[in-house]
Amino acid sequence: MRGGRLLRRLAAALMLAGLGLPTVAAAETVAVVNARVVSLGAAGDLQRGVVIVRDGRIAAVGRDVLVPPDARVIDGAGMILTPGLVAAVTPLGLNDTIGSGWGGLGSTAPDLGAGFDVLADVNPNSPQIPEARIEGVTRAVLSPNAPGRSADGSARLFGGQASVIHLGQGYELTIRSGAAVVMNAGAQGASAAGGGRGALLTRLGQVLDLARAYDRNPRAFDRARLDHAPISELDLQALIPVARGERPLLVEVERASDIVNILNFAQRQEVKLILSGAAEGWMVADRIAAAGVPVVLNGEDNQAFTFDSLNATYDNAAVLSRAGVRIAFKPSIARIVFLIRTPRFIAGRAVRHGLSWKEALEAVTINPAVIFGFADRFGSIEPGKDADLVLWSGDPLETSSVARMVMIQGIEQPLTARNRALRDRYIGRLSARDDQ
Repeated sequence: MRGGRLLRRLAAALMLAGLGLPTVAAAETVAVVNARVVSLGAAGDLQRGVVIVRDGRIAAVGRDVLVPPDARVIDGAGMILTPGLVAAVTPLGLNDTIGSGWGGLGSTAPDLGAGFDVLADVNPNSPQIPEARIEGVTRAVLSPNAPGRSADGSARLFGGQASVIHLGQGYELTIRSGAAVVMNAGAQGASAAGGGRGALLTRLGQVLDLARAYDRNPRAFDRARLDHAPISELDLQALIPVARGERPLLVEVERASDIVNILNFAQRQEVKLILSGAAEGWMVADRIAAAGVPVVLNGEDNQAFTFDSLNATYDNAAVLSRAGVRIAFKPSIARIVFLIRTPRFIAGRAVRHGLSWKEALEAVTINPAVIFGFADRFGSIEPGKDADLVLWSGDPLETSSVARMVMIQGIEQPLTARNRALRDRYIGRLSARDDQ
């Protein structure tokens, strides 16, 4: 009896935490029928489409696809099926609460900047993750804090490495580690480098030259050169893919002049860039587009929180997109309390300010997948890709719509979360007390 009660309590605790077992086996064949399928791929926008999922991947998409006799059928009549959403440049899962301020993590060790990876800090049982799934988020690009100074006051040029995870259940969430190396090219980065933008770019060039020398012959590398460089050998090793042009720098930058400086620097050094923030990006949109550099922007940025963002505007996303810049959205630090909900709601706000509906949806699905290098597996509903699908009650960019089904790698996810279970547990008691 005691053992039975213990098992029941354990099961209830898991349900309360939103950590129950998947409701669908990965090997199951599933057919979603009758939904409007917004594939963002070759199939286009199908008013009454069919999507077949087999062994965790999309097997077929179309209007007249035959449903296998062994498939479990999900009727999506009156609903919209989209790829799963991406929370980009986010601290999702790196902390257990959603409070004020950026809730991410970083290293303050003077010898660990570019080599720092946040993946080991991800808590798969974080209450944020089931909340994000309920809002249709199935993947996240995790970013460490932008760098400042280290604990001993020395300069730190790099914050660490951004990585990609899926938000399915279990403990093996990694999709891609080391997707980018984070740095700051604004006022904060300049301060870390000695107070000036020129100092920052000079030191950054010095570091990349060192990485190339190290890469050519690690054994013959003169380690005495590191004594006069703002970087450790550990970080130097982490920067070799950046120096080769294989891994991008994810650069926090807001001011238009800083954007131009880092674009010019990247061209000279032949390194890849992803701009993050870019509050004044609209002012130099043509320059960004000509360089072929994508931008992960804060679509809620419309006021000067700092001198670097004096010309922030809600129109930023639309202007950048019209110029030909590939854009994605990240959560606003000022609205970090709404961290989980922001991907689709920020996209919806951008539509109000000139971005097309399709461009806005792409900015929270296929675009971040392309930007961070996992579009071969995710971001659109196409055969061969992971079956990350969301079935919406209505327009996914409308606040009144909700996810009716969320699938990650072919596994249908429970639409439950700990805080909602707590709400449901106590709301009846509170209502009864108020009626007394």
